[in-house]
Amino acid sequence: MTERSATSGPAATAPASVLVARVGRVVRQRLEQALAPSGLHQRQLVALSYLREHGATPQQTLAEQLCMDASSLVCLLNQLEDSGLIARRRDRTDRRRGIVELSARGDRTLSDIDERLQRIDDEILVDLRPDERRVLQGLLARLTAAEPRWAMAVVDRG
Repeated sequence: MTERSATSGPAATAPASVLVARVGRVVRQRLEQALAPSGLHQRQLVALSYLREHGATPQQTLAEQLCMDASSLVCLLNQLEDSGLIARRRDRTDRRRGIVELSARGDRTLSDIDERLQRIDDEILVDLRPDERRVLQGLLARLTAAEPRWAMAVVDRG
């Protein structure tokens, strides 16, 4: 992408939400293709990624972090456990509390998916320099961190 094409044309004046939706549509399609061999869906990938990043996690905390109600999370965890991607156990200090953790198989599955996701990033971000990719990654991470706040605003208005 040339400097001129990045700053001219209809995309230059489109609202950010329209641009994100446009890119998001393509990314979602590519993500689904990347996940297909594993049989996973996006929500399952998000749960597994959270567990890899944060380690063993109380089930209630996982529900809160994924913005899921308890019954939906149980269904998701049942699928992941049946596939051998996670393990669930009771908290030794409070037997009422369940702990969820990534299994070795789950970790290997995520590593395989990571390679496919990197190829998607490389294809979609081909016109961005490495420094621009880092900036985009940082901005998207900030938006993701703020998601519980802005997602609730959408629910409240809906």
